[in-house]
Amino acid sequence: MSDVAEVRRRVTARLWRAACLHSLPACVALIAPWIILRQPWPLLICVFSVLVYAWWTQKRIATHWISWSNASFSELEDSMHLLADDSAASSAVAQLQRTRLLKKFEQTLHSEACRRVVRQYVSFPRFVIAISWLLALLWYFVPTQTTTNHKKALASTTQSQQLLALNSTLSVHVTPPPYTKLPAFTSAPKEMQIPENSQVRWCVTLPSGVDSEQQALRIQLSNGQTLNFVQQGAARCAAWQASETVFWSWSADPAKTRIVLKVQLDQAPQIKLTAPTDMIQVLPQDAKQVRIALRITDDYQITQATMHMTLARGSGENIRFSDKEMPIPQGKDSKLREWDKLWSLSELGMEPGDELYFFIRATDNADKNPHITRSPTYTLRLPSPEAAAEETTALPTLVKVESLRSQRQIIIDTEQLLADMKANPKLNPNLIRTRSETIAGDQGALRRRYGKFLGEESSLFGDDEGDHGDHDSHDGHGKSGDKAPVDLAAQYGHAHDQEENATLFDEATKKILRRALVAMWDAEKSLRAIAPANALAPENKALEAIKQLQQADRIYLHKAAFTPPAIKEEKRLTGDVLDLKNTSKKQNEAAVIVPEEIRHLLTALQRQDSLPALWSKNARDWIAAQITNEEQRLAAQAALQDVIDGCATCRPALAAWIRQGISQAELILQGRSVLKAKQSSAFDKAWEASMPNKQPASVNGKQP
Repeated sequence: MSDVAEVRRRVTARLWRAACLHSLPACVALIAPWIILRQPWPLLICVFSVLVYAWWTQKRIATHWISWSNASFSELEDSMHLLADDSAASSAVAQLQRTRLLKKFEQTLHSEACRRVVRQYVSFPRFVIAISWLLALLWYFVPTQTTTNHKKALASTTQSQQLLALNSTLSVHVTPPPYTKLPAFTSAPKEMQIPENSQVRWCVTLPSGVDSEQQALRIQLSNGQTLNFVQQGAARCAAWQASETVFWSWSADPAKTRIVLKVQLDQAPQIKLTAPTDMIQVLPQDAKQVRIALRITDDYQITQATMHMTLARGSGENIRFSDKEMPIPQGKDSKLREWDKLWSLSELGMEPGDELYFFIRATDNADKNPHITRSPTYTLRLPSPEAAAEETTALPTLVKVESLRSQRQIIIDTEQLLADMKANPKLNPNLIRTRSETIAGDQGALRRRYGKFLGEESSLFGDDEGDHGDHDSHDGHGKSGDKAPVDLAAQYGHAHDQEENATLFDEATKKILRRALVAMWDAEKSLRAIAPANALAPENKALEAIKQLQQADRIYLHKAAFTPPAIKEEKRLTGDVLDLKNTSKKQNEAAVIVPEEIRHLLTALQRQDSLPALWSKNARDWIAAQITNEEQRLAAQAALQDVIDGCATCRPALAAWIRQGISQAELILQGRSVLKAKQSSAFDKAWEASMPNKQPASVNGKQP
């Protein structure tokens, strides 16, 4: 058994050795071009392909050596399978045949015979060699961008190492303004948020062997500023005062990384009054105290906060005013001031019939320009018993204009009622009814006031009973049972002095008045039906009509007549307009919305043409002036920087951002006039030739 195994090993070893020697030239031919071109990656791929081919060849020899031997050597008598499988030689005949094969093995399967078998059944694929050489030729004769970049990278190895050393030493120092009381800090280059007016310094320590005047020492901001490094001690620094959110990049960074530096603007103080809730607070007649609660907040510090009060006393022309200013106390937190106090009316100096106007003013601790915030003016009104009696009297002479609520105040009261109902769905229905009817009463009083201008009778005289009597008379009988008299003059006569015509207003003004009164009627109806939401629309219509009435006497129409320029008598009927001045209209001289340089820039960006001169400065100014959103402005500046860096595909994005800054398009109502020189026609030349004392003019080279 050991002799048979040895024969199998020797046969496969001889075939494998012969296959390697046979395929060696082909493998060398496959690898040779990449060794010549000194390309490591293609060379590794070829070596890997050779190893795969050797493994595949060994597997074929181990599988097909029996069939190859039987087919190539007739001396073996197709019995090589007896040497491969021990179970096949179980009979005596098989044993005898195996013994014969062992004797013939050395004479038959020698080295030269194995090489003949390999040449017949094993061959390296020649098309793979052809592909390898073709790719090598293309690689050699067609230079690629990868090769160019590789050469550049090899040539600038020293410079890249220096820039990498600079990147590792860059630091950002931020010093907030002193009034913020925030500590200064130092950080590595990264996105950060800093207060407004902070001092930002980029510092770098130059390693040995780096030129201090090289181009790498610059900071480029997105707003167009370029910060150069200046020697400060052992380091070189570039300084900038933060005024707006920008992104910056350092020219020493090969990747040109853009880092956002977000500037947090100093906010003005915020004032909120929680009591009183209404802008005009009418106090009860028996009120003794009033609550005023306020809250003032600031992002850094509140330096001063005061409450200004103005007390109005008297009526008509005899009104006296007294002013008073009171500081708001400061608590432990300098960013917050809260004051909730229950004031007595005697402390405020209020008496029945007085009105107190007050507002809050707060100032923060900004360094150069402190922010000053002022709250709206609130009114505290304490009615007097005499005023209440006058409001209920029937005498029209006691109704004063200043006691009426304006239409704007009525709208404000209605909106406040709706807001309270929305904020508190469980609000007392009786309170809602009372407030709605109060607003309806104010609306009715104002309607009657404006109705007098159309000759309407006032309901202050208490003529409800007369109205009922009129209704009774419509039924044909009175309370006494007698037939009511019929007004034949009113039924069949012609009235010349109607109440509505007994005014000094023209018909257009009367139409506006009637529209306002109809809207007031609708608003009052909705308010009395406890539907304040439906009353807002007619209230606003009434306010719009009142505004038209107030501005009716201010309408001015300029003279629209056209005065033609003087024409010289000798030029009349000649058609010569070259020396005339065009004074038709001036719509063409309207303000230019889009500057001419921006229009040229947009055209160049859309057509992929060469950009005009100073285009980057014009684009930066346009973006800074027209795009107010911080994130959108940064995105537009990033697109601008991409175009500056040579990105051709980024031009449409920049054009889109520039177009977004155009708020409205230009509107030209008149076509531009173009004056051309007069050209004589054949008829004109013939006419001039026919005139006496003139030489005939030629027409098309011929005499007429």
